[in-house]
Amino acid sequence: MNTEFLAGSKAKVTFDVTPEQFENALNAAFEQEVKNVSIPGFRKGHISRAQFEKHFGVESLYNTALDVLFNGFYQEILANKELAHRVISQPMPGVESKIERGTAFKVSLSFDVYPEPELPAYKGLEVAKKNTTVTDEEVNESINSLLKAQGKLNEKAEQVIAKGDTANFDFEGSVDGKVFDGGSAKGYEMEIGSGQFIPGFEDQMIGMKAGETKDVNVTFPTPYAAKELEGKAAVFKVTVNSVKEMTTPELNDEFVASLKRENISTVEELKASTRKNLEESKEESEKNRQIDDLVNQILDNTKVELPESLVNSYVESYKSRYVEQAKAYNIPLETLLQLSGTDMATFEETAKNNGQRQALFQVVLDKVVRDEKLEPSTEEFDAKLVEIATATKQKKEEVARTRGQQIYGQLIYEKFINLVVSSAKEI
Repeated sequence: MNTEFLAGSKAKVTFDVTPEQFENALNAAFEQEVKNVSIPGFRKGHISRAQFEKHFGVESLYNTALDVLFNGFYQEILANKELAHRVISQPMPGVESKIERGTAFKVSLSFDVYPEPELPAYKGLEVAKKNTTVTDEEVNESINSLLKAQGKLNEKAEQVIAKGDTANFDFEGSVDGKVFDGGSAKGYEMEIGSGQFIPGFEDQMIGMKAGETKDVNVTFPTPYAAKELEGKAAVFKVTVNSVKEMTTPELNDEFVASLKRENISTVEELKASTRKNLEESKEESEKNRQIDDLVNQILDNTKVELPESLVNSYVESYKSRYVEQAKAYNIPLETLLQLSGTDMATFEETAKNNGQRQALFQVVLDKVVRDEKLEPSTEEFDAKLVEIATATKQKKEEVARTRGQQIYGQLIYEKFINLVVSSAKEI
């Protein structure tokens, strides 16, 4: 086995095939091919090797024999620890010299490999300190949201829209006097001031009465999901059907007790619990922010030419998630994207950018893992299998079979993140 690393993050592994190896491959090929062969006077699959070669020639077995050889040689590559972890794409077989029975010849397998990136410093990076302070205002906002969730929408006595009210209305949007797709609806319901519509739209609805019709003038922002509407002035003909207001419970000990939360029965206990939950949430959020910041510093300063096949694999993975989601809703992908506030062109660009970033991270991770020898030990891997098997009430062997590769990858990721974060300096 002779390995050459070529330009463009490619590798070519050449193998010498001995006459004996080829003969064994021909035997294996015959066992496969004969099952589907029939000739007059014999049952299907029941002819001898001599009869087969007489009717079809030994050369008819060459392609299948080569497949047998290539499969075996690929297993040799995967068994080579120094090479296996760098393989990205499926190997492309090649024949390097004339194939002739009884004579040695050469074959090859070519594939993309992880490139050798030029990494920046990834230890001792600077990162902004965590800010986990929770203000009284944040506690009150959280409790107000809880009160709102327990509240009820009732028809407003005075059917006049105020900020925070929920309006049911019809609208029809036009640009340059022409109605545009997706700009009209009837019986649309929305909390005014929630920021769901174009800036300025909801503000102009404040003060409108049920039964009133009014032109709302807005300008589409730039950028905007629908590219043809970016920066365009639009007029929405709005008719208010009804107005509702939110009635929320009074914040007192009786209300808190009705929530039936363990060890929380007073307003003060609710506030203390809410503050603690917000602090824990901020701690996790700030931890993730630091990780993202540090990883982005490394990625932004890495120099490497990414293999196209690696980028494409992540692009297709990104797209497939949306395709499957669209199938689950039984709607076209284009409709799903429109409901998400984007279009196909933007989706394609996002998928490409995401694929490049994911591929870059994988290349960096591969390099750091090799340089720092971060591969999990057998003991670490087994301990994680036992932990997950216990939590999910499965056998360790079943977890290893169904999730082994995913778990191993997660352990590597955690080791990489711990290395970068533990060495970072907060500023």
